[in-house]
Amino acid sequence: MSVGTAAQESVFSSSRVKRGIYSTRLSWQRRRSLASATLRLGMRIFLGAFPTGRVVAQETNAERILSGRDTPSHDYDLIHQRIEVRNFDWNTTSFDGKVTITLASLRPRFESIVLDMGRRLAVRRVSLECEPGKRARSCPRSSLRYDRPGDTLVVRLARPVGIRDTVRFTVDYRGKITHGRGLYFFKAEPGRPHRPQQIYSGGGTDGNPSWIPTYGPPHDKATWELIATVPSTYAVVSNGRMISDTKRRRDHTVHWRQERRASTYLISIVVAPFVRLRDRWRDVPLEYHVYAEDTARARRLFAMTPDVMEVFTRLTGVKYPWPQYAQATVTDFVGGMENVGATTLVDWLPDARAYQDRPWYRQSLIPHELAHQWFGNLVTTQNWVNYWLNEGLAEFMAGQYWGSKFGRHAEDDYYLAEYRQFVDLDQRRRVPLASYSSNNVYTKGALVAQMLKKYLGPDRFWAAMNRYLTRHSYGSALSDDLRQAVLDATGENLDWFWRQWVYQAGYPEFVVSSAYDSTAGTLALTVRQTQGDTTWGENHGFRYTTPLAFRTPVRVRVGTAAGDIRVQRILDQREQVLQITGLKSPPTMVVFDENNTVLKALTFEQPTHWLASQLGRDPDLWNRSWVIQQLARRTSDSVAAVALARAARGADYYRIRADAALALGEFPASTAVPALEAATRDTSAAVREAAIVALGAVGGDQAKALALTAWKRDSSYEVRASALSVLARLDSAGSREVVLSGLSTPSYRDVIQTAAIYAAAQAPDSAIVEGLERILGEQQLAAVTLATLARRGDTQALSVLVRHRDDKRPWVRRWVLDAIDRELEKQT
Repeated sequence: MSVGTAAQESVFSSSRVKRGIYSTRLSWQRRRSLASATLRLGMRIFLGAFPTGRVVAQETNAERILSGRDTPSHDYDLIHQRIEVRNFDWNTTSFDGKVTITLASLRPRFESIVLDMGRRLAVRRVSLECEPGKRARSCPRSSLRYDRPGDTLVVRLARPVGIRDTVRFTVDYRGKITHGRGLYFFKAEPGRPHRPQQIYSGGGTDGNPSWIPTYGPPHDKATWELIATVPSTYAVVSNGRMISDTKRRRDHTVHWRQERRASTYLISIVVAPFVRLRDRWRDVPLEYHVYAEDTARARRLFAMTPDVMEVFTRLTGVKYPWPQYAQATVTDFVGGMENVGATTLVDWLPDARAYQDRPWYRQSLIPHELAHQWFGNLVTTQNWVNYWLNEGLAEFMAGQYWGSKFGRHAEDDYYLAEYRQFVDLDQRRRVPLASYSSNNVYTKGALVAQMLKKYLGPDRFWAAMNRYLTRHSYGSALSDDLRQAVLDATGENLDWFWRQWVYQAGYPEFVVSSAYDSTAGTLALTVRQTQGDTTWGENHGFRYTTPLAFRTPVRVRVGTAAGDIRVQRILDQREQVLQITGLKSPPTMVVFDENNTVLKALTFEQPTHWLASQLGRDPDLWNRSWVIQQLARRTSDSVAAVALARAARGADYYRIRADAALALGEFPASTAVPALEAATRDTSAAVREAAIVALGAVGGDQAKALALTAWKRDSSYEVRASALSVLARLDSAGSREVVLSGLSTPSYRDVIQTAAIYAAAQAPDSAIVEGLERILGEQQLAAVTLATLARRGDTQALSVLVRHRDDKRPWVRRWVLDAIDRELEKQT
């Protein structure tokens, strides 16, 4: 899966709320058996139920993870499922289902089968099926007894079977779905564009048992078929290969077959009025399923897919492992879901102009979800506590793609963005990478994998990844299995790396000070690690520790007029002194952790001229970004201002120019504006946007004039949105016409309109309120803003809301009523 930053707060990616926020509800973990047989045969371990007592209170997270106790027990091997669905009713969000399950007993005297099945699925009948090849007369179907405790189905066999015996039975049921719980039902709403009627599944970690009986946890893999009967105007996209499409007058039945074993949370169905675009990578057919109006955008966007597959195959040494790859776009999804061989994606396809702004869809979503076909689908986490093996490695691979295409700066740029997201998540809640309900499996997982690659070097790293993927193909793995693959491929035991970076929390927070001895020609760096040591796990059942002293190699580069000196040392103490000798002249810069090989926070007070020298000379993107942060605090230092202005105008990579331009916003106008004016003409939209934002902080007539020029002339949506925001902030009264224009200006993801709505809330008048009313049907934020204004006493805004409670457009009625409820809650 892939989502925006806020969604990474929790590891458990519920199909119900997917990427906006994860849900930690795992229905299969919460069941309380109503029968002793269920307890005896199910043997499910509730992930959140921690043993109590003095001994357990001292258990570390590493001990918990390495014990493997988070993989639930079950007493059968799921082999195959034949899933038949029909009679979809959009009005009642319901359907008819029939699932034939083949499984093998894993114990003697096997007599009760515990399946995961949402309680809103009404079982009609459970019947024993004949073995394949037997005639119906010699094997009459017989009904089986069953119980329905909670979100489970317990099937009672007529007589016990032996170990490895095969059992085949069918569950016939009627599914009544709560929208977003397993399946999403969207009805077409006349007048609402780009939102056709559709249904799609959202497996996530717990979604699929809400619409099919199955075994939910990820470690038992099976094959399956999906046979869906839908109205003839709808396409059906699922996993594996399409076997047949039987057309009738009003409907058709589409048969898909997944022939290679995979985890059941990856079972997928999408029903929508799609146009299918075909492509190919080597001998693998590719399909892109989109709405008819999106075909032009889709061809450009998804054309990157074969190249991503080629790069991932070359890096891992493992060919794309599935018979085909489909990508289907759907409405109101908050990211993507990597269903095996058939990814489901949100329908935010960028237009041509949006590519200036490096849309997340292209930069992250497509390569991330495709990477899951190796990391997550081919090799799957054995339990959700090791979920970073899926999400962290997929997030890492997207950065590897861009590095392979455009070089080191593009790679570092990707992980710098991951680092900034990770720090924000870590400040909110510090937990280990592998832990129950970890919030950092995406960002820290990607950063730890990148750190491992830098430590091992590319050749050894990819050899280890190849060993991991080939050893566990079509199976599952734990975090320690990846460590073992590194050991077997490289001969190096990185138990220390795993214990501090995977099983413990936090990262080193270095405080460095320097002392130069001109007589001895030495530089002493005192390095202290100041990170805290302990936080608590869920329910205070065990400790999340942060190492008091991380062990890590670090490389220091000292620049002098006589040449640069580089030394490498191992840091493994709370405080230690690094002596650097042989300096024939005073330092002109000191780079701590050259090439940024360690995930860290760094406090290192240095003379401004050292920092300015590093900004001009250090090729490492991360280190230069850190330098810009240090210089940004020295707003009265002319050397800092000159260094930032030079970087904003002419640094070799857009990210450095953008960061430097943004930093200039805190400097005096006489210093900042000339460089920022030049930056507004940069070839990179990100640099131009940063310059406009900085000008908004500087203020003044020239800043307003430059922002107005950007609003009128810039081709980037993001730049124009920022220019509108700046104009509204600098001159709320004078920007009225700009805000009104922005309310009706189309843009990718509505960024301009959204900026105008926020601006409208700051300085409303009758024309602004009328402008908000005109766009009530375009996005929900307009209704929310009107409700906010009404709560503040704006009677015109209140009248608009009252008038539109009975709007003929149903979605507008929903938005207005929701907005009123939300604002009334704030009043009370």
